[in-house]
Amino acid sequence: MPSEPMQALTASSPPGTDLPEGGVDVHVLAQALGVPVFETPWHMPPYQLGEQGAWRLLRGGMGLDRGYYSGACINGSTTALLRKNGQGGWDTWMSLSPFEIESQELACLYAQGHTVVMGLGMGWVTANIALNPAVQRVTVVERDPEVIALFKHMQVLEGLPAEAAAKIHIVQADALQWRPAPQQPVDFLYADIWLQLAEPQALAEVQQMQANVQATLLYFWGQEWVLAAPLQALWGGQGWSDALAEAVTATRLPLLTAVDGGFAPWVERIWRERLARKPV
Repeated sequence: MPSEPMQALTASSPPGTDLPEGGVDVHVLAQALGVPVFETPWHMPPYQLGEQGAWRLLRGGMGLDRGYYSGACINGSTTALLRKNGQGGWDTWMSLSPFEIESQELACLYAQGHTVVMGLGMGWVTANIALNPAVQRVTVVERDPEVIALFKHMQVLEGLPAEAAAKIHIVQADALQWRPAPQQPVDFLYADIWLQLAEPQALAEVQQMQANVQATLLYFWGQEWVLAAPLQALWGGQGWSDALAEAVTATRLPLLTAVDGGFAPWVERIWRERLARKPV
């Protein structure tokens, strides 16, 4: 796996260059707290903020955060996609937080050929997958027309090279029912249709998607949490790698497991970061 997007977080920008509203220097704050400033090599669309129906795209200020695998950091700002819920409040369906960015990197790294993305969200994954030279076509399946309309307003594609933007095709359909055309077999499937990571039904829903799509390779949001949860007692033990391999086989899915340093240490690292974030 290419190592650059998985590097330890660094504060390589000179202090004073990232001053949010209020004049607080994120680097000075990070130094005071003893944590790095979150930085990423991935493409970050500028995003046009706005609303569409029950959906709203907002931008927040800086704050202390944690990555999916990297630990505590200061995040300069976060753009988030919110949906109004039945109680009159707002649920965050996606944000460009360190956690969400890092939890989707493998999809961007290993997408290839004809890639299908289940769930449009803010289009961050879609944009970065389209920038991958190994990808020829990106089909995005999204069932909510309001999300599609807001995506067009956000102007995500305007920040991409023309050849990358031309790869992207959005289809309004249910991810659990959609099937590719016979002349367009799927090489890579990435699924992210859930409000929370590792929801109880996630694995079964991915299996249903794959039964329809028949992708050669598959990755779904939070698969490390799903696979590791029943195996926590074995972490670091002699049988950990074998047990994880058996768990992968038991899914009956062609899951992406090719990670530098080994899949078992990678999954354990992510799960330990979850416990550091919020004990379960």
